[in-house]
Amino acid sequence: MTAHADPSAWAQGRERWELDRRPAEVLLIGSQVAFGSVGMNGVLPQLGTARVVPLPTIVLSNLPHYPSVHAAPMPAQWLADSIRDLDALGLLDEIDSVCTGYFASPDQVTAVADALAPLLERRADLRVLVDPTLGDSDVGLYTDPAVAPALRDRMLPIATGIIPNGFELGLLGAQDATQTDAESAARALLGPRAQWAVVSGGSAAGGRTLTDLVVTRDDAQRLEHPLIPTTVKGTGDAFAGALLAALRRGSGITAAVSDAAAAVRALLG
Repeated sequence: MTAHADPSAWAQGRERWELDRRPAEVLLIGSQVAFGSVGMNGVLPQLGTARVVPLPTIVLSNLPHYPSVHAAPMPAQWLADSIRDLDALGLLDEIDSVCTGYFASPDQVTAVADALAPLLERRADLRVLVDPTLGDSDVGLYTDPAVAPALRDRMLPIATGIIPNGFELGLLGAQDATQTDAESAARALLGPRAQWAVVSGGSAAGGRTLTDLVVTRDDAQRLEHPLIPTTVKGTGDAFAGALLAALRRGSGITAAVSDAAAAVRALLG
């Protein structure tokens, strides 16, 4: 019997076993590095005191840009079974948000989408933020190319919002070669649950500013921010975390994007 069928069972287990007995608030799915500020390490600090349940898709010693790296992708079945374990504990009936980032394989995408399906059937208003972590213009792809169509086919239809960069937008929109501008391409990715897409970090004004494009079904806004030249990685993860934090505070999407951009600038000094 699952805890959402018998809430007292989970409450008693938490009381007996858990040092932190607060309700869960966010299910975070993505990469985990032992050293570095990418993946879930980039998202978590931005969520402050929220009770986050982190579920790794891959565990790495450090960024692959260093001379050596060791990585262990999680089996797709493990991800699916772990989500079901969390559901059986009643945790998924407590959260207000799901946030997904890096996937190492299309099988992982399918497993997570399938495991989340029963949750979304009973919680139609649950926020699902999809950060399609596929690559960037300076380094190209950093995952299996087959992850892009898997995200487009399985995760975008259940997303409330998506936050690709320009490089990722092109990969996700490759199915429709007629889309030639970012606004229409982003709008074409909005699934049945989606409220918005944010295309982050485009360049403008001769490279002196960055532009975040906020697209809804009926509108589009471009928010310009000062460019801080950097080679560091993890800014997109920090942006996703700060954006989710602002949304959880009740901000609208445009205000949330402004807050998230300011948070990243503060990290860059």
